[in-house]
Amino acid sequence: MNETTQRVSRHWKHSLWIIVALSLISLLTMSILYDTSMVEQLIVVVGFSLVSAGSYVALARYAFQKGGNSLMKTFLAHSTLRMLAAAALIFIYANTKGWLQTTDKKPLLMFVILFAVFYLILLIFDTVKVMKWQGTLGNKE
Repeated sequence: MNETTQRVSRHWKHSLWIIVALSLISLLTMSILYDTSMVEQLIVVVGFSLVSAGSYVALARYAFQKGGNSLMKTFLAHSTLRMLAAAALIFIYANTKGWLQTTDKKPLLMFVILFAVFYLILLIFDTVKVMKWQGTLGNKE
């Protein structure tokens, strides 16, 4: 296993650990508050996070195979697509649940907050990793 494959594999493992940790924290918070009404929303958020992290790992592997020069472009393209997919998911899920037609916006707000926490933490993690990889690649060239 070469260094690039090890980096991408470690990134995938770390992403999974972050998603699991955030999920457990969310479940613990729901348990403490005796409010399990957001379990379905948590499943949707975790599913999106797993798909997003998995697609990023696949794209990073592809960028490294192309020589690593396109890593930053790949990251920016993935981040843009992830943001659009996140907005679409929030809109579609909220519309499906009927939250957009009601006057009670609390469930929608709670879902968006939960989604935003997962999204931002994974975005920060991915950004830090890409900056480290880019710095390492820059030193080798």
